[in-house]
Amino acid sequence: MFWALILVLLSALSASAANSAEAAADTAPHSSWQQVSPYDRPSYDTTAEKQLLEMANADRVRAGRPPLKMDEGLVKAARAHAAEMASRKELSHQFSGEPALTQRISANSALHLDREGENVAIATTADDAHQALMASPPHRDNLLSPSFNIAGIGVFRKDNRIYVAQDFGDSLPSYSVKQAQELVAESVEQLRAQAKMPRLQRASNNSANASACAMAQSDSLTAEAPPSGAYMLRYTSMQPETLPSAISKVISQRGLHTYSAGTCYARTQKYPGGAYWVVLMFY
Repeated sequence: MFWALILVLLSALSASAANSAEAAADTAPHSSWQQVSPYDRPSYDTTAEKQLLEMANADRVRAGRPPLKMDEGLVKAARAHAAEMASRKELSHQFSGEPALTQRISANSALHLDREGENVAIATTADDAHQALMASPPHRDNLLSPSFNIAGIGVFRKDNRIYVAQDFGDSLPSYSVKQAQELVAESVEQLRAQAKMPRLQRASNNSANASACAMAQSDSLTAEAPPSGAYMLRYTSMQPETLPSAISKVISQRGLHTYSAGTCYARTQKYPGGAYWVVLMFY
């Protein structure tokens, strides 16, 4: 008799949601790992991990979604959590004393992510686990979400069961300080042009960079007051080219003639997956 228990977690920045469901399927169990002693090999079922990714990507292609790419860092995070579930013989997205999903992923992956999600399941085979996950709307949403482009799947086998953790992420490009500054500057100049205002002169300002990195170090948008007669805009962004809506009022002012941009990328307690800290000064 087949059974499966599954849980889902989706987080984007600081927002998170969790749902649970039970699902069943009438599928005969099959796995080559059933004939392997746990003392002969590690208990991670790499074959099942590969099967789950292949099945997920096949369903994504059928749904018109691009396939997920496997990320080694997410695999490490997923395997560690799958092993933890197996040791406790229960499902959870976070056990007592265990870091949350975002922290687990950031500790194992250097990727810049702006959202994460997770499915967890207990089943007898990879086939059964996938069918149960696809039969549950919130788990299916994670598997087929166009907002995710990478995944890490961990499968831990214990007592003829598999404990599955599927970690998902949306990997964004990473930029150098200079590249990030150029992207911010391009966006500023585009908004200025859209406002039909004269083009601003861009000035190099080391204090803007210093202020951005000071904010990142303190994990706070608090910064020194701008020079007299200057406007300062401070913000964080997952993508440096994305400017906050508040900037439109400043950019449309006629008295401005110069601006400078400072950026600093950092992983902090508030942004374990990384964020760009930006300071814009207008004169």
